[in-house]
Amino acid sequence: MTLPLRVRRLFYRYHTELLDTERHAALIIPTVLSDGTVDDWDWLFQVYGWEAIRAWMVEPLHAPMLPPPMERFWTLILLGEPQETPRWAGGNARRLVPEKDLPEWFPNDLR
Repeated sequence: MTLPLRVRRLFYRYHTELLDTERHAALIIPTVLSDGTVDDWDWLFQVYGWEAIRAWMVEPLHAPMLPPPMERFWTLILLGEPQETPRWAGGNARRLVPEKDLPEWFPNDLR
C-alpha cells in the first residue's frame, strides 16, 4: 500500500511514490509518530494496528529514534509508562551534572 497524499508531506526527503507501508514500516512508523498530526496518527493505527506499533516500540533501538518528548508520550500511550532513553551525545543530549560541579553563576532554579 502506498502512502496517502496527506501523509506524504512528512517524507519530503524521499520519493514518496516508492514508499510501501509493508516494506518501509521501519521508516514510516517513527516518522509519523514523531512528526505527524492526530489525523496522521489515526491513519498509522488503521494501517498497522495498535499491537504492531506497540511491538515496534518495545524493540530496544526503536523508541530512541523518536525525539525525547515524543518518546515519552508514545511510551506512555503504548506501554503504560513514560520512558526516556538517555542521550549522551547529539543535539538532544540531556546530561545530569552533579550540583557540586556546577559553576557559581548557574541559576539556582535550573539545578
